[in-house]
Amino acid sequence: MNSSIEDLGVPVRSVNWVRAHVGRPADGSERVWSTMGQQAEGFFILDVDPASGACRQIPCAESKANYPTATCVSRSGVLYVGAAYQGHLYAYDGVRLAGLGAINPEQATFPCRIDEDGQGKLWIGSYGGADLTCYDPSARTFERYGRMDDVDMYCYPMVDHKSGLIACLIKMTQQHVTLFDPRTGERTDVGPSLTKEEGVVDLVREPGGRLVITTGEASYAIHGVEATQIDEVPPQDHPRLSTGEAVTFADADTFLYRKLALTGESGSSRVIDLSYEPAGSEIYTLHEGPDGLIYGSSILPLHFFSSDPATGKTTDYGKASESGGEAYSMANLAGKIYVSSYPAARISVYDPARPYGYGPDPDSNPRELGRIDDVSYRPRSTLTGPQGRVWTASLPDYGLWGGPLAWLDPDSGARGSYRDVAGEGSCYTLAHLETDGLIAIGTTINAGTGTQPREEQAKLILWDYEQEAAVWEGAPRDGLLAINALVMSAEGRLYGTGLAAESAIVFAFDTDERDFTLLEGELPGRPLDHGLRPYKDAIYLVTRDGVARVDGDRVNSVIREAGAFGVPGPILDGRLYFGTNHELRRVRLTG
Repeated sequence: MNSSIEDLGVPVRSVNWVRAHVGRPADGSERVWSTMGQQAEGFFILDVDPASGACRQIPCAESKANYPTATCVSRSGVLYVGAAYQGHLYAYDGVRLAGLGAINPEQATFPCRIDEDGQGKLWIGSYGGADLTCYDPSARTFERYGRMDDVDMYCYPMVDHKSGLIACLIKMTQQHVTLFDPRTGERTDVGPSLTKEEGVVDLVREPGGRLVITTGEASYAIHGVEATQIDEVPPQDHPRLSTGEAVTFADADTFLYRKLALTGESGSSRVIDLSYEPAGSEIYTLHEGPDGLIYGSSILPLHFFSSDPATGKTTDYGKASESGGEAYSMANLAGKIYVSSYPAARISVYDPARPYGYGPDPDSNPRELGRIDDVSYRPRSTLTGPQGRVWTASLPDYGLWGGPLAWLDPDSGARGSYRDVAGEGSCYTLAHLETDGLIAIGTTINAGTGTQPREEQAKLILWDYEQEAAVWEGAPRDGLLAINALVMSAEGRLYGTGLAAESAIVFAFDTDERDFTLLEGELPGRPLDHGLRPYKDAIYLVTRDGVARVDGDRVNSVIREAGAFGVPGPILDGRLYFGTNHELRRVRLTG
């Protein structure tokens, strides 16, 4: 590694995709097996003795098997885990965690659900081809049945034990259930089919084993290849020990997962303090706060943290939003930090001058302000200033097209949203052209997760926030998939980066003449989102493999270090702060 790069430590060590299971291994004991994901290493299983509270951490040795997204405890007492984004299946019997191989090579990267049939075979549905695979533990073989839908990408299977059919919940653009017959290969759609805007379709199993399709408005029981409406569905229960105690996490709502709660049928509860050592959570966002500290967010789960450049002290505050994914972007206004988070594009506000204490109340810090609208989901950029508002550019919810430009008035709480600004693409990056009374919007052709792009070209849009209308749009070149960074220079020139499939550009935009200049020079890698960073009178470009300086109509490399840069942060005292996976780092750019 470049000797000028300094390691500042790991700000957050947490876990994700946490599930508790009741395990009964061959020795006759009863255990709680918790599957826990992390980014710095592979997932692990925490094997807990519910009587003594003793914990044993069983790691997965595969570093790419980070997220235990699908799990199932078989009747034989084995815990099966499907791991993303590696797409492999694992088995834990209370003694050893064993890898069983790829579920569906080059197709299944994200296992969605695992269910066991009457013969002990496992049915596994996955993303990104909505594929279905059967694993036979006795033969240790996979049988792959391919796509269960010709358009959508997510498949969540459940076995109908009466008919022998495999009911596959398909998501995200057209949610529905299709029944697959392994004997004939036939697929039959059953029950309602809804877009995300029309509602949410789910598939559950009642305690008696019957499969039920739910929409929030109605429920339908599956009988063979038919579905009939029923009155209600019993609530889903938690895993229970033989004592009748329900197994949950007492601190799940704070994304900590350090306290295991065992609650008896009478309501009495006991809590086990869990002992384990996560390797580290990936950094997703870095931001300079109004107090000169560096603030950031980890990903899955969202932990809000700070780092003091003067002392090196790092503080993991914990929860900062009801959204548990990650903060996509942050911006300062009136001495406060506005945090925009996934999922659901919720906004929260943190005052660095006050003690931390998250909640929804007026004196909470950060204070949860809720969703900015009903469509925005991944708030890729946050901008403050125009009209005293907080503005966001977001990708939409799963299965939707049209990522909005939206705003929040922090004084009144009023909100507004413009969904069609980017057509069926999404608003992605923002910059304030203050002297013109405009917001520059960089778009992406991408829409909500689970969709295919309908737009062919990313573009730059000038938005008049007084008129609430776009007044100009254009593109620096053809074939761009996203304009993924925008920044105003000290002399009032707008700079941006654009990504194509196999190339990237840096451009300057003359706000008076409204024309583009493509900058010359070799880029040190692919530009990162929000990779244009201002510092005094200069602008620096951060890519995956290095840093360059913008000099007039050229970019000149300053640092090259392959794969070193993951998340760009602020430049303070001549040093760029950045994230590499779970580690916070800095490198000197100038004296």
